[in-house]
Amino acid sequence: MSKKNQELFRSSFESMYRTGPRSATTAKSLQPTMESVHRADSSVFDGADHQGFGLANADADEYAIQRPIREWFGKDGINTGTIGAHPDFEYLDGTDDIRSHHITTVFIDIKNSTRLSLRYDLRQVRKIKNTILRAASETVRALDGHVHRFMGDALMAYFGGVNQDRESACMAAINCAAMLRLLMDESIGPGLQKQGIDPSDIGFRVGIDYGGDDEVLWSSYGYTDVSEVTATSFFVDAAAKLQSMASKDSAMLGGNLVRHLDFPDSLTGQKTEMREGKPVPVPYLRPNYALANGDSHNYEIHELKFKEFARLLPIPLDMRQGLVNGAKAHSGIQFQAYSQDTHLYNEYKSLSRCVSKGTAVMFQIFIEAHALDGLRLPLRGEWVRKNHGQQAADANMSKDERGSFEIRPNATNRGREPTKYKWTRNAEFRGIHTMEVEIYDTQDTLLFSDIIGVHIR
Repeated sequence: MSKKNQELFRSSFESMYRTGPRSATTAKSLQPTMESVHRADSSVFDGADHQGFGLANADADEYAIQRPIREWFGKDGINTGTIGAHPDFEYLDGTDDIRSHHITTVFIDIKNSTRLSLRYDLRQVRKIKNTILRAASETVRALDGHVHRFMGDALMAYFGGVNQDRESACMAAINCAAMLRLLMDESIGPGLQKQGIDPSDIGFRVGIDYGGDDEVLWSSYGYTDVSEVTATSFFVDAAAKLQSMASKDSAMLGGNLVRHLDFPDSLTGQKTEMREGKPVPVPYLRPNYALANGDSHNYEIHELKFKEFARLLPIPLDMRQGLVNGAKAHSGIQFQAYSQDTHLYNEYKSLSRCVSKGTAVMFQIFIEAHALDGLRLPLRGEWVRKNHGQQAADANMSKDERGSFEIRPNATNRGREPTKYKWTRNAEFRGIHTMEVEIYDTQDTLLFSDIIGVHIR
């Protein structure tokens, strides 16, 4: 990861755009070109934008948020998808045809947006809202989601499609919520504060759920000239309800999504609300609808534990160590994973995609020769591999696997060449599995710590 891309992400609120208004006429001329898509000229990012609210500025490099995120998640190019009907189902427009197909739905809402109009000038309110909606839509597109529509203060998006792996799409939706939280905490919130806007006035709420092939119906609503292709499903509606139940800057996950992914309990928590000064669990979706037989539906809901999940995001380690506990970077040391796709090993970014059971995954510590300069040697390394999920539990394989290794200069080249330590394991059980590495000096001082999550279908 280049330091330029790291800086782009950190300063995405105020320094990635040029200032200057646009009219309705000039807006039509701002369609992306190959030059704008691939532009890396640092002059684009010069100076703080104190008038245009950064992300809300119309003369923006549209894909500036996408580029670092896609690089971190190992995705090529950019996503130029447009808003509207999902491209895999738009052929249904204006017809009475139907199609059953799974989808993951994401609702993102700006919390407290109504109150903004009572406290700030409408032009300022528009910029604040547009800042967050642009950040949300670009984060969706960065992770290969599809922006379906804007609804006032909210955004609705789909993850998945006919030619997309459903488990990878589900995880991408959760990654999207976590990355949006990072943008809000590290970029948008501080940027708003610099503009004299109280960050506590604004935030987002996210709801995510998954519906399977027999649970989602795609069709066209309306007449030929006034129509929209969209998905009909309890789980699409549930995502909207989950969003309304989410706390500020948090994400709620539906029970169907959690069960489908066999998502670890360690990464979710139970929502609570205060009653008479005490926290009370809220285990089910509200309203709790009645079934045909009169019983309560009791649809389970889960709150994403952001700090725990953020440890597994594939953002640069030196950035991650400032955000979460248990991450520590050291110059010249890298921890990487490679999955054996067909007969080749390709780099696997943490939780960036789903691999099949039986796939060989190689973990590697790569140590540049200079990384050992001035350290108390030999260094001691420890690794821990954890299996999560019901299949591992059923096979009595939930117990942690541990190992250790020693790091010293390579005697044959007198420490002039990089050193590599490798472990290869097969992806045996469905779910999320992690490999964590820590490196200590002779005084047991922690020098390096990183973790990679592997998502197995």
